[in-house]
Amino acid sequence: MKQFLEKHLKIYAHEASAFLWLSLIFFSIFFVFAIFRNYVDTAFLKRYGPDSIPWMLVINGLLTFVVFGVADRLARRFTDDRLLFGILTFYAVAVTAIFFTVKADISLSYPILYQLLHLLDSMLLVYLWNMAGDLFDARQGKRVFPLITAAQVLGTTLGSFGTRPISRLVGEDETLLIFGLACLATAVYMLRTAPGLIGRTQPKGKASKNTAPSKRLVEVPGLMKQFPIVRYLIITGLIPNILLPIFLYQFSVIANHTFASEQALMQFLSLFRGMTTLLTFVLLFFMGRLYSTMGLTNSSLVAPVNFAALFAGLAAFFNIYIASYGQFSAILIQRAIAGPVNKILFSIVPGELVAWSRTFIRGTVLKVGMLTGSLIMIVVKPVVDARPLALIAFVFAVYWVVETLLFRRHYRRILKQVIVEKEIDFDQIEAVRTIDSGTAGMDLGRAEVEDRSERDILIDERKVPVIEPEVALKLLDDPSPATRADAARSFALNQDIRAVRTLIRLLEETDDRVRNAAIEALITYRGKIMPFLEVSLLESHPRVKQGILEVMRLSGVKDFEMIPFLGKQLTHAYGNLIAIRQFQSMNGCEGVAMLKECLEEINEEILRLIFYALWVQHADMRLMYQALRSETASIAVELVENSIHRNIAPYLIPLIDDIPLDEKIEKGRELLPLMRSDAPDRLLHILAESEDPLTRMLALFVVADCMCDPAFIPVIESRLTDEDQYVRQLARYALARCSNEVMDMPEIIDIVNKLKTFSIFEGMGIRELHAIATVLNVETFQPGDILIKENEENSSLYLLVSGSVEIYSGYGTPTQQLKVTLGEGSFLGDLSMFTRLPPNATCRAAEITEAYVLQHHRFVEIMKVYPQIGINLCRFFSLKLRQASY
Repeated sequence: MKQFLEKHLKIYAHEASAFLWLSLIFFSIFFVFAIFRNYVDTAFLKRYGPDSIPWMLVINGLLTFVVFGVADRLARRFTDDRLLFGILTFYAVAVTAIFFTVKADISLSYPILYQLLHLLDSMLLVYLWNMAGDLFDARQGKRVFPLITAAQVLGTTLGSFGTRPISRLVGEDETLLIFGLACLATAVYMLRTAPGLIGRTQPKGKASKNTAPSKRLVEVPGLMKQFPIVRYLIITGLIPNILLPIFLYQFSVIANHTFASEQALMQFLSLFRGMTTLLTFVLLFFMGRLYSTMGLTNSSLVAPVNFAALFAGLAAFFNIYIASYGQFSAILIQRAIAGPVNKILFSIVPGELVAWSRTFIRGTVLKVGMLTGSLIMIVVKPVVDARPLALIAFVFAVYWVVETLLFRRHYRRILKQVIVEKEIDFDQIEAVRTIDSGTAGMDLGRAEVEDRSERDILIDERKVPVIEPEVALKLLDDPSPATRADAARSFALNQDIRAVRTLIRLLEETDDRVRNAAIEALITYRGKIMPFLEVSLLESHPRVKQGILEVMRLSGVKDFEMIPFLGKQLTHAYGNLIAIRQFQSMNGCEGVAMLKECLEEINEEILRLIFYALWVQHADMRLMYQALRSETASIAVELVENSIHRNIAPYLIPLIDDIPLDEKIEKGRELLPLMRSDAPDRLLHILAESEDPLTRMLALFVVADCMCDPAFIPVIESRLTDEDQYVRQLARYALARCSNEVMDMPEIIDIVNKLKTFSIFEGMGIRELHAIATVLNVETFQPGDILIKENEENSSLYLLVSGSVEIYSGYGTPTQQLKVTLGEGSFLGDLSMFTRLPPNATCRAAEITEAYVLQHHRFVEIMKVYPQIGINLCRFFSLKLRQASY
């Protein structure tokens, strides 16, 4: 079952239980509902005729306002599944009771059944799809909602085809008892299973409960103006339901005149609806592809265009063939296209309006539409017959088409507005991590709603040093950062082409003055160096890549050829996913866990680079990237997909979408020339030759720690002369292990693992910890040694690995007092090192103590390269300050 769901339906393991449960509920309810509908429609139409339908719809509209008003109050106390349980239980009792009034030949039974039928139709639309919307987000909805609708359609199809045989078997009126029993059985099943399921898929206390305040009717116009998505959903709830009563009346008139007997009409309705829903059921399995091909906005045009064509046809040819086409196309499009699209659009309503919109739009607005359509018929019918009503309906359909075109035009802005209205907490979004030791953080900047405001850096020529180009070229290699910065900035005036290569090299500088000066100078070259920047982007150091992209973005470049760069980055990311999947099955190996974490962090940095490149041409990419780390992730993915070129989207979207790893890799292999064999030995050979030194180091550690196969010796030997000292250390260690020789594990691995245990570094990734490990010193202190002295400047952070340290106030004075003794896992000097204030205590080794010592200047340098370290420290000290305040 699991393989079938994933391979054929694209329902993944974490979605399967909710999908199967919801599908069963939909199928069961709509199976018996189809039987109930066929019985009620036929019995009422033959007893009261089509002329009574408009008045019945008016009554139903007014009744719906009352019912939904009560339901809205109940929704504040009960979850949607509990409300639906109550509704189904009520219908089980009510319909069973009406069965006896029907048998008693009480004619009022049929109008009551007609009202109950349409009320249930409205309530199922609201509360069933509320549960679906709570269980699945907008991106999942693209795949899941058509299939949920398919379960609904399958139930309707079988119920429609089964109406006549069942009624012959048990009797026509006895179908009411079958409906009542089925409602009761479904209600009991929901009561027993829904709480556990929804509890697993939703945050505690948010299981579909309507906790949002109601909106007054006078507020609705303002909300429609403020939120275009609300306006469009109201339009799509109102206009179709104005048109449907008109069409239902016209269809009833034509069908009633065409089929003389009640049996013939019931047979026609059951077979016709059965065939329609059967075809709809088949087509629903292709709807996900339709959305991907046409897009949601284009798909949303199908329904209004079809209604416009239908009513134009009825105005010209008022016969059973046009009416049958209308019934068929309306059911098909509503269930296969418009319905699922509408459900997906509800997933992108701003958070504070979700609960209100579900009840108001799906309930109240729908009934206002039906009431309006019914009143139009009541007013116009005495003047004209059924046929000219098509002209009035045609006008409404054209207006619907116009509104949909406007929605289609503003769809991207709507998605962006929803993300912004969610009030993303940018401070909580995971901060910048970098690809390589020595690379700078690549923060995309705080996202804003408006378009790019940094089109150019305006350089004040009066502040740019005037240096002869020949002299400036030499000064670019001066030891002084200030001199290099002045030399680089001087090329902003003359744009000497000979300086370009060196200016690009300066983008790797850790000194911000030099790097920013190089960026300012390169911006002034603009388009004439673009081809060289594009080529340099492919092979440069990651920090240089980020600098080049910054130059392109601030230069206002429009013709940046990003495909080669994106192709290389995407291929790298998918290759890493293949390795990550393979390493997930290699449990119990320390090196594998470290390498897997490293590859995951690299992929995060690849995505950041990709979005930085897209930011060059799309001003909203920083907003989208940051939203991917927020609760609006599914909407952000949708916005990205609708913003970037459609040739790029298939490659990027799987990387950021919430789909299983296997599915990501499968999509990558369909599009890119990725390796087909993911054997561990092959992957480790590839990773040992990676451009990233940390990846090379950890790949060699995995070889030494887990594989120890002589077949790795050639690749190990190639790393013995690596430019990175830690890679060389691991290469010697791996060579010894593969040669069955004894050798101690390099200290760098042990240091990285021990740094994880310090609370001050909690939450940092393997790359940050490795960077810290490369700049600290391992020192041993004898008993009585002073690490930090009170009121004397301290410029180091001490991380205690073993032993213990005593903390004294007034050390060496008559008031000397031992305040506390700290042991392994503790740290000292953090406040004094960062604040540069003199320490208020003396720290003395109580026994032989080993500590990792981080000097201030080296720590500051590493934080420039890895901003995540600084952000983590801010979080740590904030929590520490908060704890101290209580």
